[in-house]
Amino acid sequence: MDPDTATTDPQPPVDPSAADASPSPVGAHDAPTSHRNEVRRSGRRRFTTPVCWTLASLLAAFAIMRVFGLERTWFLSTPLVFTPYVAGLGILFVGLALVARRWWASAVATAAVTALVWGLVPLAVGSPNPGPGPTLHVLSSNMKIGAADPATILGLARQHLTDVLALDEYTPEAQAALAAAGINAMFPYSAQTPIYGAVGSAIFSRYPIRDTGYRHLAGGYGQEFATVVVPGALPVLIEAVHTAAPVGPSAESIWNGSIDQEPPASPHGAVRLLIGDFNSTLDQHRLRTLLATGYRDVAAQVGQGLDTTWPYDGRPIPPVTLDHMFADPRIGVIRFGSGKVPGTDHKAIYATLTLPVG
Repeated sequence: MDPDTATTDPQPPVDPSAADASPSPVGAHDAPTSHRNEVRRSGRRRFTTPVCWTLASLLAAFAIMRVFGLERTWFLSTPLVFTPYVAGLGILFVGLALVARRWWASAVATAAVTALVWGLVPLAVGSPNPGPGPTLHVLSSNMKIGAADPATILGLARQHLTDVLALDEYTPEAQAALAAAGINAMFPYSAQTPIYGAVGSAIFSRYPIRDTGYRHLAGGYGQEFATVVVPGALPVLIEAVHTAAPVGPSAESIWNGSIDQEPPASPHGAVRLLIGDFNSTLDQHRLRTLLATGYRDVAAQVGQGLDTTWPYDGRPIPPVTLDHMFADPRIGVIRFGSGKVPGTDHKAIYATLTLPVG
């Protein structure tokens, strides 16, 4: 073997194309991808930014209207009954805006939600405040033009030891059905104005009553009233409230008028109790104005001011709180509740109260 060739390794043949191959500069192929990502991010910003600001602005306008009572038409007033739902959706929106990093829009939405929740908290936080006087059990039911089941109403009355029963939409047919079910044996005293349609009402009592009558309201609505005399207590003037509903432009003035005709509180005069279907919630300025005359919302006193009462007949509408008890501040509250009655779209509401000593 040739010594020169024995020390030299054979070399592989050179591929001419390999001579042209060389590592690509870093990022040379990333530029198109980075550009596409930036375009997509820019497109998302162009979409999410106006959407977030639109929703935040609507939420802020809703909160301002609710807090300052600026609604002046049925078109603005009616959506306010859904304030608890708007507040809940607002909280969800704040979270989504934060995820989307729309900081200023989320800040505006947070302020609006805080204002709405601030108005709802007093309705959901309370404690019983029983007074030293005699106890009074009350029950109210809207009978939906007399269609409510009388047996269920009287069953609730027995269950909750009812002393005073107030009925709305009380018709001659309802009068006959309740009489057949035994209402007169349960409540020996009554003031009744049965009327065909939705405007009749009645008050039944286990205690003697006096000064009875029927208050005529705007739009043909009306409500029974009676002073109930409970031994050991100051007489209490109870009204079976049934105001109009703001369901359209033609009904707006009727709604306003019927609420304006509700008697204001008289903390230094007659002990008053308004119970029934107000067709309004406390998110509407008109009803808060009546409350501010000196009444207390009975449900709110025990933290149940957000308990919904309508509708309960299968309609696809989020339930809201239309039925209330407004009490003289001298009346104590032990409990509040509600129960369904077949045949009507409103829940019955009941409460255990204490009256001022007479």
